[in-house]
Formats: sequence, structure tokens, C-alpha cells
Amino acid sequence: MFILKNDNYTSVSSFIHQVEVAFHHFDLERCDEKTLYVTVKLNYGTHKVLCDFIYIIDQQEIYGAISINKHYEKTRVFIQQHFQQFLLYSDEMVLAKNFMSTISFKQCLQQFAIKYPAFISSKNHYTLAMAD
Repeated sequence: MFILKNDNYTSVSSFIHQVEVAFHHFDLERCDEKTLYVTVKLNYGTHKVLCDFIYIIDQQEIYGAISINKHYEKTRVFIQQHFQQFLLYSDEMVLAKNFMSTISFKQCLQQFAIKYPAFISSKNHYTLAMAD
């Protein structure tokens, strides 16, 4: 284990509460029976960047993070430029988890559940999404 020390960066990810995560796009064709992708915008003031959340569906619980794809590097730089912090995997998971409580996520999950009912029907998240 090592400790990364840089006077320009804080060790606590305080940006999580300063970033607005807004739904941007959902394409069911990008998903498969084990993964759900949702494109979101991270907004900070007048600045914004797109990123994709990837949710792993085939586990007991649904877990999400930022997908490492064409948007990832821009997202990482966005966080460094505006908050002088490194984008940590734990931050990604918190952002993705917070987005799970939105109506937009629940609507995406409903569409996913129609196409892949075997992988989602036993999860509490499906029941919650269908109830809203």
C-alpha cells in the first residue's frame, strides 16, 4: 500500500455533493443481460461533461461505477480541473449509487427488466422501480 501526497489535491472527495448528476441518454441496445449502461451529465455551475454509468446486474445487489470508455478521460480531467481532486473508484460508486434513486434510473431499469426479466425480477431494485 502507498500514500499519495500532493499539496494540490485533498484526500477527501468533497466534490460528490457539489456535482449534479443529470440523465442524458439511455440506449437499451448497449446493454446485455448482466450490464446496464446509462449516459449522464455531470454538471458543476456552467461546466458539464458526459459519462456513462455501468451497472452490474448479475450480482445480489446492483453496483455501478463510471464506465471506462471514450468519456472516461474527459470525466477524470473534469474532476481534476474543477475540484483539484483525483477521481477515485469509490467516488464513481457513490455517484452511480446516488443516481439509482432518481426517476430516470428507475425508468431505465424498467425498460431493462422488460428485455431481461430473468436477471432482474428477483432483485428488490426491480420492485422499487416498478412501484414508482
